[in-house]
Amino acid sequence: DKLTFWFTTGTSTPVIGPLRASTIYDLPVFLAYLCVIPGMGIFLVKFETDFVEWYDKFYTAVREGGALQDIARYHDGMQGVVREGLYQILKVQALTLLAVYTFVPALFSWIGISSLYIPLFLVQAVAASFQVMLLAVLNVFYYLDRRRDVVVITATLTVLNFALSMLSIHLGPAFFGYGFGVALLLTLMLGMMLLQRLFRKLEYQTFMLQ
Repeated sequence: DKLTFWFTTGTSTPVIGPLRASTIYDLPVFLAYLCVIPGMGIFLVKFETDFVEWYDKFYTAVREGGALQDIARYHDGMQGVVREGLYQILKVQALTLLAVYTFVPALFSWIGISSLYIPLFLVQAVAASFQVMLLAVLNVFYYLDRRRDVVVITATLTVLNFALSMLSIHLGPAFFGYGFGVALLLTLMLGMMLLQRLFRKLEYQTFMLQ
């Protein structure tokens, strides 16, 4: 979405040579990403520590011929951590967005930013929250070495992001940011469907496709 806005004449201005900037888009996007710091904290704790612990137990049991009930328990533990992590990210980001929605007019006034940026900022804050959840989903696919699923998800996001961002530009400033948000939401739904399918077949793929 950033490249789309940067290289569309009506939404950007030249800076140096081929480099361009979108005054109307860049500042709200930057501020929106500050709102995902709480969600990123949950992401690091749940997916880079708790998930890795269950992941290591699962594959250690597989390699060393562990008991079937232990392998099943570790599998359920991995799945439970992913489910809980995504729920906690959603919960924390919802509370963060509620606080931002309440205080953003006063905050923008205090730091000297025009209130005209507020609608785009709020849309981008929601979209950035979806992006944190999508990063968590992709992280699980990387750990489980499912590169084909990662390619499908990232390619889907790229196509949807470009197409819907162009559509939002065509519809006018009132729709700026919605293309990015909708693209992330649809891609996140796809990623969660693929992740659910993966966990249903993980034991079979681990034992039968090696």
